[in-house]
Amino acid sequence: ISKMRLLLFTLTLLSSVACTLHRFKSIVEAGQFECFTVDIKQEGVSVTASYGVISADSSHDIHFDIRGAQSSYQVKERKQSGTHTFNASQGEMSICLDNTYSFHNKKLVAISVEIDDDIVPLSQIVEKTAQSANRIQRMLKFARNEIYDRTLVEAKHKSVIESNFESINFWGIVNSCAMVLSALLQVFIIRRLLK
Repeated sequence: ISKMRLLLFTLTLLSSVACTLHRFKSIVEAGQFECFTVDIKQEGVSVTASYGVISADSSHDIHFDIRGAQSSYQVKERKQSGTHTFNASQGEMSICLDNTYSFHNKKLVAISVEIDDDIVPLSQIVEKTAQSANRIQRMLKFARNEIYDRTLVEAKHKSVIESNFESINFWGIVNSCAMVLSALLQVFIIRRLLK
């Protein structure tokens, strides 16, 4: 049971951090500028933004620009790929891809933004784990009782089947003996009549 509780605690801990994941791809034409907005619902949540140029006609770099709400976080870089983790302010965060420096090179860019929305306090995790463990113990007790009841029903049915089997065998033997005696009696009577 202690291993089960540890497993439940681990699963509850992993499920206690809610995460919103935004993944999308964008084709940024040569000489174009694309922006996307992501809504940050809570103050100070952890955000991980990743990007990477999947395909391009020639050079695989792109200007990547993140502007957090209220200018709390800013990134400007020109690379092929990158990952940034930061705490964001509540509001809209904009992610921009700038390909204005290229005259003929369109680029396919994959973007992933992961937002850790709700971080549950440890006391709630422990309480939730205890409730889950208690619920599982109640279910196990119910399952044991159900198995015991089904075992009793199975034993009762087995007893009835064995009783029926013995009764059928007994009456089958009696019936067979009666038929043999009846046949012998008929043979005896017919022989007597023919003499």
